Amino acid sequence: MKQIYNRHRIADEVYFTSITDKKFKVNSITVNFITEMTHNAAENAVLDRMLTKCCEKYDTMAKLNRRLSELYSAGLNYSVISYDDYQVCSLSANVLDNRYALEGEDILRETADILLGCIFAPYLENGAFPEQSLDIEKQNQIDDNDSEINDKTRYAHFKALETGFTGEPAALRWGGTNEEVGAVTAKTAMNAYRRMISETRAEIICVGESSFDGLDKVFADAFSKLERRVKPLPESKISPLKNEVARVNENLDIEQSKLVMLYKTELRKPYPLIVMKGLYGGTESSKLFLNVREKMSLCYYCYAGLLYGKGTVNVECGVAPENIGKTEKECANQLGEIVKGNFTDEELEFAKLYIINSYRSMNDTVSGIGGKCLTSILTPELDVDVEERVRGIAAVTREEIIEAAASLKLDTVFTLMPGEKEADE
Repeated sequence: MKQIYNRHRIADEVYFTSITDKKFKVNSITVNFITEMTHNAAENAVLDRMLTKCCEKYDTMAKLNRRLSELYSAGLNYSVISYDDYQVCSLSANVLDNRYALEGEDILRETADILLGCIFAPYLENGAFPEQSLDIEKQNQIDDNDSEINDKTRYAHFKALETGFTGEPAALRWGGTNEEVGAVTAKTAMNAYRRMISETRAEIICVGESSFDGLDKVFADAFSKLERRVKPLPESKISPLKNEVARVNENLDIEQSKLVMLYKTELRKPYPLIVMKGLYGGTESSKLFLNVREKMSLCYYCYAGLLYGKGTVNVECGVAPENIGKTEKECANQLGEIVKGNFTDEELEFAKLYIINSYRSMNDTVSGIGGKCLTSILTPELDVDVEERVRGIAAVTREEIIEAAASLKLDTVFTLMPGEKEADE
């Protein structure tokens, strides 16, 4: 059955989207609060964690979890991500569809009411978030930050973005720094809460078997009780090319070096860039994988990613220290091969099929559909309908691939090398 998609405005900078797909037995409701990435990121991340632990009606985690369990093991989740120049703080609920309730209960509405309670009626003590709970979530955020720093592949990725996007919102980390997290207080957390519900754009995305009839009015009523003072979300901007390539080297107590290269483009054609990235370094038959890794054995891993909203292609490699220079040169050489048109029809077709399969797999889960929907909202050039995306990929021509590759200019090179360990940031 074809998905039924509907999106409409229900309040000031609040939008409600429902996607009905009868192949699922569950429903998902996600409230995404979207703001420009700032140094308030740490406060927002800690707050997001706090809001799913309890609420005014269920004032302990045990009470909240007990009630969710009674609703056929419904669940609450949170997530915080960076997307181009934005920070997206999400609160979601998942529940079995009403059709499977044994006594005809409206478990979708009851679960939605719990989610609404967590957002609009959080548990407070003397008008503020409880200090003990706040300290626990701050430590959890610091632990998550540390886990990313300890993963040197991700660490190198973020350090390259810091350099490549210097002075732009996208240079900031999704959860702030440990110092910023440590500075969060009950007062600043409350300030973040007030900003979130009153000043931040909200995208509510519901996916599942239900038609979600009437749920938009429930959320509209909740937001109508607030004095909303929302400024339109600023457009995420492509990152300008530097006058000279920025080269940053860092030493840490590691054995394997990391190389990250950022290329920038002003081309605003998403599907040619996506296919070009796949051909260059996005599949097991890509230029980078087959040549730099397999044939020349210059690196342990080598792949390319695309940050379309920032007009940036990131090339990332795990390399022996003595091969850093050779690897950078060969990655550039393989991009040059695409510019020259030195790729076969079979290579191009495989890249397209790989991307098409990944798109179609988005429809396999409610979270995949919700994520696809959010990216299409934040990046309007990407179709929300998977089959429209498939047609966009399939229509990409050899000439468009060459144009996309030729538009890339090297902007940043970040290397993480073995050496004396530097002080933690």
